[in-house]
Amino acid sequence: MKKTWLLIALLTLVISMLAACNSKDESTSKDEPNTQVETEETKDVEVIPEEDENEQEQPVTEERGTDKILTYLVSGEVKEDSAKLTESDEQNYSIYKLDEFSLTGEEPNKDALFLEENSAVFMRIETISKDEASYEIIANNMKETMAAVTFGKEPLQISDKEKLPQGEGISNQIGYEMIAEIGTVTGIVFEKENLIVRLTIFDRNAYNLTDAFLKMGETIAEKQ
Repeated sequence: MKKTWLLIALLTLVISMLAACNSKDESTSKDEPNTQVETEETKDVEVIPEEDENEQEQPVTEERGTDKILTYLVSGEVKEDSAKLTESDEQNYSIYKLDEFSLTGEEPNKDALFLEENSAVFMRIETISKDEASYEIIANNMKETMAAVTFGKEPLQISDKEKLPQGEGISNQIGYEMIAEIGTVTGIVFEKENLIVRLTIFDRNAYNLTDAFLKMGETIAEKQ
């Protein structure tokens, strides 16, 4: 009889342990995620690569329109006119030109932008690539040229910034002028983009178009 009770107690203990293990397995099964379902749901998700912080944006080149409004002074009076984009036939630049002026090749690597009413009123334009010449040499040459125009006298250096080219991309502006009875000769050198620009303006007192020439000269840029 004692053995019988011992056997019953042992069977009861085994059954209890099996029931506990089965309950634990069901609980674990319910708590664990369905990895197969998640894999199926996520396999079609597009992976977006992270942006490279070191990657630099490409510069955007601003296109020049066919027309541009220029504001300039004539004998102290403010004028505003439309200028048309014009390319040089001889050199690697374009310029916004006012209607009453014409651009023509004067000699190799030199253009003349002249007043149609009087061709003696004009601006000589020379553009040189920075890869082909030194700014210092061009600036010194301009000073020597102006000294020759003033018959050996020291040319007057322009200190008024309003009489020098201004605008985005323009740097290292320097200028000289010679004032005579009939008019003014102005020599200017500046850098813009990959160009060294040299301007020589021959103006007459009857016209006073130096500032108009200057404002057109500011728009010089390499051909696109």
